[in-house]
Amino acid sequence: MPVIGDAVLLRHLVTNLVDNAVRYNRPGGTVWVRLTGRTLTITNTGTPVDPDRADGRFEPFRRLGQDRTSTSGHGLGLSIVASIAQAHAARVTARPRQGGGLTVSVTFTGT
Repeated sequence: MPVIGDAVLLRHLVTNLVDNAVRYNRPGGTVWVRLTGRTLTITNTGTPVDPDRADGRFEPFRRLGQDRTSTSGHGLGLSIVASIAQAHAARVTARPRQGGGLTVSVTFTGT
């Protein structure tokens, strides 16, 4: 999928999404990376996520305590993703996965 933008920033966007999906997954869990049309979707099988708090994960330093299985990180990964998406006129959303985990989608507009 062609996207006009900064290659370094776009690499950071993808790297942060995959890193978060792996880091905050459950032991033995699964991570899916999917590109459908102009939407990149990354899903993991982590612990359950409160639907009312899913989009709050894009705020800086937001680490939601008990739903995190790792103590490393500073809570900036998804905030960085949101900033990079905004700089590329993309829309980013997060929604809980039934059974636990999170699905984060980035939809790019234009070329």
